[in-house]
Amino acid sequence: MEYILTAKPREKKGKEYAKKLRRDGWVPAIMYGKGEANTMLMVEAHAFETFFRKSHGENVILTLKIEGNKDKKVIVKDVQRDPVYGKLEHIDFQIVHEGEKIVASVPLVLIGTPKGVKEGGVLEQNLKEVQVRAVPSKLPPHIEFNIESLGIGDMIKVEDIKIEDVEVLEDPEEIICVIHHGRKEEVTPEEGTEEAPEQEEGEKETE
Repeated sequence: MEYILTAKPREKKGKEYAKKLRRDGWVPAIMYGKGEANTMLMVEAHAFETFFRKSHGENVILTLKIEGNKDKKVIVKDVQRDPVYGKLEHIDFQIVHEGEKIVASVPLVLIGTPKGVKEGGVLEQNLKEVQVRAVPSKLPPHIEFNIESLGIGDMIKVEDIKIEDVEVLEDPEEIICVIHHGRKEEVTPEEGTEEAPEQEEGEKETE
């Protein structure tokens, strides 16, 4: 699927100007790349959110149509949001050139319900994404693992990622996910069956 987004040059910067842009429905952005000058941009917030939903926030190459400039092939390198309300605050676009390797974060997607979970175990996912290096055409939008066969005690590590022409930059021994033994429920006395505490010697009963 081809993604296209329109942007406009942004001549000003600063907090007050950025606030005005956001009030008017725009988001400040910057575009950069190897051998390219940094370019300040502004992108319509609604259009970007629509693209972001359709792409599931994954690494996809999109065509950035810049008013008064040449189209650029880019990926979304970073998205900054308000920590409370989640509104867009700033976007980083990285220019990509075919044949030139780039570093990007790729989401990890776990597929299925593990056998160990069905047996009472607990799935723990330690990594949600990994850093990889690859040319744009080889960059995976996400990495899937079918985990249905994992039993209690089984795990998947970074070293288990095998994708041709993609270099994974994380520690190979780092655990992506593991199936732990489930916690045993504590057995508590049923209501009304607790024994009364023994009286201390010399203690008198009161009515």
